[in-house]
Formats: sequence, structure tokens, C-alpha cells
Amino acid sequence: MKKYSAFALLFFLFLVLSQAAYSQDFSSIDLDLAQLENLINDTIANTREQQKLLEDLKRNLSESAELIANYSNIIQEQENLLATLRGQLTAMSETYRMQSQLSAKYARNSKFWRTFTLIAIPVTALISGSIVWAAVK
Repeated sequence: MKKYSAFALLFFLFLVLSQAAYSQDFSSIDLDLAQLENLINDTIANTREQQKLLEDLKRNLSESAELIANYSNIIQEQENLLATLRGQLTAMSETYRMQSQLSAKYARNSKFWRTFTLIAIPVTALISGSIVWAAVK
């Protein structure tokens, strides 16, 4: 029996030691796993948020590109309008230059006829008067 009691003691000791080996504190592992799960969930949430922000950024860039294209078209139209206006102003300037030349010519002709009228009417009256006086005399 001594042999069985030694064996029983050894078995009991093995059982106690194996219980100690298997009954470790798993709460720290559970805590670490919970923290890891939270970290993974946060990472997934952050990734989704970043994807949403990237989509918003792409949409904003697309809208900005459209606005830039529209502004470019507007600027091109304004340049065309300014070129047309420049042509019209050049034509108006030429018209005003011609009118100025005609006005100067008219002023010279007007001065001539005014001077001629101021001199010719009294001279004509004197000549007519002299002829009438000579015919009556």
C-alpha cells in the first residue's frame, strides 16, 4: 500500500500543480483582447471616416474644377467682349476723327462765307446804288 499511497500522493500533487497551471488569471488576457477589439473598431471607424472625407474632398475638387472651367469660360467671353469693344472704340475714334476734320473744313468754309457775306452785301449795295444813281442822273 505504500506504493499506492506514494502514487496517490504524486497524483494528487500533479493534480494540484496542473490546476495551478490551468487556473491562471485570464482577466488580463480578456482585458487585452477587449482593448485590442476596441482598437480594431476605432481603426475601422477612423478608416470609414477618412474614406468619407476623401469622397467629400474628391467631390469638392470636382466641383472646384467645374467652377474653374466656368470661370475660364466667363473670362474668355469677357476677353472676346473687350476685343469687340476695342474694335468698336477704334471705329468710333475713326468716325470722330473724320467728323473733326469735316468740322474744321466746315469752320473754314463758314468763315469764308461769313467774311464774303459781310463784305459782299455792302459792296453789292454800293455798286447797285451807284448804277441806279448813275442811271437816274
